[in-house]
Amino acid sequence: MTKSYFNSMITGNSAMLGCIDDRGELIRLFWPDIDYPQHIGRLTVGLNCLQIREETIWLHSDEWKAEQHYLEDTNIAVTVYNSDQFGLKITQSDFALPDQPVLVRCYEVENMGALSLEAGFMVYSSAISTNPQFGGILYEQSLSALVHYKHDYYYSISSGIKAAGYQLGGNAEHNAGQGRLQGHDVIGMMQDGALQWERKQLAAGEKIKFVLYICMARDLNTLKTLTWEMIWTDPFEAMGRTEAWWRNYLKGLKQVNTGNPAIDVLYRRSLLVFALMTNKKTGALLAAPEIDEEFTRCGRYAYCWGRDAAFITAALDKAGLHSAAEDFYRWAARVQEEDGSWQQRYHMDGNLAPSWGLQIDEGGSIILGILKHYETCGDKGFLTELWPCVKKGVEFLIRYVDAETGLPWLSFDLWEERPGEHAYSTAAVCAGVEAGVKIARILGLEIELKTARNPGSGEPLQEWQVSLNWHEAAVKMREALERNFWKPEWNRFVRSVRVKLNAWGEESTDAKVWLKLNDNSIAKDYSLLDGTVDISLLGLCVPFGIYSADDPRIEATAQTVEQVLAGSPAGGLLRYEHDSYIGGNPWIIATLWAALFHIEKKSYAKAREYFYWTIKGTTDQGLLPEQVDRNNGRPAWVIPLTWSHAMFILVLDALIGAGEL
Repeated sequence: MTKSYFNSMITGNSAMLGCIDDRGELIRLFWPDIDYPQHIGRLTVGLNCLQIREETIWLHSDEWKAEQHYLEDTNIAVTVYNSDQFGLKITQSDFALPDQPVLVRCYEVENMGALSLEAGFMVYSSAISTNPQFGGILYEQSLSALVHYKHDYYYSISSGIKAAGYQLGGNAEHNAGQGRLQGHDVIGMMQDGALQWERKQLAAGEKIKFVLYICMARDLNTLKTLTWEMIWTDPFEAMGRTEAWWRNYLKGLKQVNTGNPAIDVLYRRSLLVFALMTNKKTGALLAAPEIDEEFTRCGRYAYCWGRDAAFITAALDKAGLHSAAEDFYRWAARVQEEDGSWQQRYHMDGNLAPSWGLQIDEGGSIILGILKHYETCGDKGFLTELWPCVKKGVEFLIRYVDAETGLPWLSFDLWEERPGEHAYSTAAVCAGVEAGVKIARILGLEIELKTARNPGSGEPLQEWQVSLNWHEAAVKMREALERNFWKPEWNRFVRSVRVKLNAWGEESTDAKVWLKLNDNSIAKDYSLLDGTVDISLLGLCVPFGIYSADDPRIEATAQTVEQVLAGSPAGGLLRYEHDSYIGGNPWIIATLWAALFHIEKKSYAKAREYFYWTIKGTTDQGLLPEQVDRNNGRPAWVIPLTWSHAMFILVLDALIGAGEL
């Protein structure tokens, strides 16, 4: 079964991440990292009520009207099920305990009708895991718990009351749907099972409460201990503590009160998203909760990219989440390659994720981000700690240059679609090298390095020589950027040169060159020029500052960018012209990128226009997607995208700082 591509809500505790669809079904649960492994195959909850019917009434069915929201200023996800036909209202509240590997599902069932009913709960559960070991299931009678396990991953499903029945495998889903379980064996090599609880009297106007605990552990005995502890926990008291925990988290951060509820609520929701997308053990930042683990449409999103993270950490600092930003850069230093580069993307634990090529802009962005974080917090100790990372990173960027063009050598563009030499990537490298120069000067390391021996002449290096060499490299690259990407005949910059536009065959032009990625690779043909209009051309100004916003060349480029990328009936801006990914929709980050440019240009009315358009693109639960549908403006793909929330924070902060909101 292909799961929903849309995570309507998410909840967790920075070590556990749960994804909930628009019917309130828990469709993904990640632990002990927020990206790996994923344990839930299917977890469905239903009601048994003989006065209505013999079969189980599953909550995910269309017989219920489902509405969802977050408990205000928390990551507690609430789904309310109503049925006029059944005369029932069920409130489901999902949350993870802040300091334990437990996801809690609290239920409150209210009889809205005139007749007395008897109602009990049924749960069907199937396990799946990215761990390749064959799994099993057991029924732990002393805990009335189902236990799924694979090698060293265990999770239990239990309640605070004794179960009335269970079943392991053997057509468990069908029998659960019929409301009659046939448990016998207590352990088996199956993937699924079910639990049933006795029906309770529910008079007209009365309520009953029920809870499910999903406990995680790396061994069975630890799991049993944790499950036993939870059975004796008051779930609604635990929900109150969790609610207070999230509100205290927000109180410790920068407060924003614009007077516009839509802005202020989205600001706080963005901070809550950041908490769930930050791995508290490692410092890695998740691009998005997974939506397509089976690669049925586009492939996975649940990784850490240095590209996304450079924008996200800037937003973290704006919001007062300085320690989270710092933890990311420490993580980045740990995963850096020995040659000073960073690979395309990583798992949260720092292991290399599936990748298809270097993105040179990521290295420049990370080094620039280190400097920007220092400029926010002023901690020289942080810079000193990260200096070896900065030094290796800058030296790699300087080495990785095409001798013919003077540009960074072949790498993928920021959209990860085309290998070549790109304007955005070049700007990122320039900014990264220049940030390295500033960091060296802040730390006074030129004076220390002047006593080193020059291997060529045997003479000591002169004061400032190291940073001057870096500075000279950046100056040359700035010159190469303008020489290669500025096209006066078009009155704008172009996005790429020496670029592979046809990934599956030869380039459809005679204006091309044959290049080898390295000495041992085969040669491939690359188009000499790609003039496609792309929002990333604004990166030459924001965030990399190679050109000022009032530079006529940037003004002309920006004007073309906005003219070409606008035009969707729903408004907003595309990433680039002829973008066909997921139907070719406007993107939140593209539109907010243009807003940042207009703030630099002090054209605040246009910035506000883009900013308010973004707010209209949020989900009903207050989450920002990657894209909105080009026709109706509704969220179209990846919910939530951490980068989108980061760009919202950056634009909001800039507008407030300018007194223009």
